[in-house]
Amino acid sequence: MVLGPLFWGLFRATTQHERTWLYPAGPAGVSIPGIQPVRILIVGDGPAAGCGVLIHELGIAGTLARQVAEHTGRGAVVTVIAQPDASARSTLKRLDGVDLVGYDSVVLMLATTDVFCLTGRRSWRHSMTELVGLLTSSGAASVFVTSAASMHLTRSLVPLARRLTGDHARLLDTETQQICDLTGTQMIALDAANDLTPRTYAKWGRRIGAHIIPFLRSSPSGW
Repeated sequence: MVLGPLFWGLFRATTQHERTWLYPAGPAGVSIPGIQPVRILIVGDGPAAGCGVLIHELGIAGTLARQVAEHTGRGAVVTVIAQPDASARSTLKRLDGVDLVGYDSVVLMLATTDVFCLTGRRSWRHSMTELVGLLTSSGAASVFVTSAASMHLTRSLVPLARRLTGDHARLLDTETQQICDLTGTQMIALDAANDLTPRTYAKWGRRIGAHIIPFLRSSPSGW
């Protein structure tokens, strides 16, 4: 869609001075010491990569690791494979050859880039179907897919852009839900945000953790 690159460029241009474009340095993940550590993989785009914070402990990975460790009494190792501007299509290519065996849970957290690029529903459906299929056949005990970590409420966007990207987030979420229903994969709904901050990540991380923890109890390595 012609408008897609325009909106993505506009969003980057209007927010380039903000903390939104900071990313964590150092190891891509968070580890909490403990017995029989739970291994979780987060795959995705900007929010999964920790956009807006300087360390992963303040992002999704940190909240999720702490919540899992607290509720299971075990250690937790949350690994992140994410790129700031990743799309469903580029993520599929990036996972080619990556060893996904041994994770207790995998969380696929995409759509921010695809929403702002106004990716067509057919392209999104094709890439996401392949992605979910790859992850569910990877050997991970459980796979989860989040709804779009939508930024359409950000004040940096003009009203027209907020409306178009918000509508597109809902369109892609509908496609994602259908894919999850067909594959028996659980979809986790995330609330839209107007900024990527530790508070936003804590809220999303707790939501994701609440879905993952019951599956850890029923997994072969559960407690």
